[in-house]
Amino acid sequence: MTTKQVNVVIVDDDIISLEVMKAMLAHFPEARVKTALTGQEAFDLIVEQRPDLVLLDHQLPDFNGVELYCKVYEKLGAATPTTAMVSGHKPENFRAECAAAGINTLLQKPLAPSDLTELMRIASTGK
Repeated sequence: MTTKQVNVVIVDDDIISLEVMKAMLAHFPEARVKTALTGQEAFDLIVEQRPDLVLLDHQLPDFNGVELYCKVYEKLGAATPTTAMVSGHKPENFRAECAAAGINTLLQKPLAPSDLTELMRIASTGK
């Protein structure tokens, strides 16, 4: 793994899921993690911090993850960070909605360490 610092924002209103993802990312010394519990909090954080990677819960209390992604993309355009949609529901339930918005990485909770390894690689290299 590269030594480049990777700024990650985890967006999840489920504290347990958020803490589990945070603990998993602790195994990556290059990861600098910030968290948000709502879509609006996440939007403000992402626009201000411009992270390399966003782990985005599909269901948030104020709007869903796809709506959040679209708001971020509308604001940042090509500078929108690499985003993975994370959900406890089967990805087939929202795959078309995510693809239409431009989100191509869908992960199901609980996350596998290999999922995060690949995302960290992509975020650190930009590829």
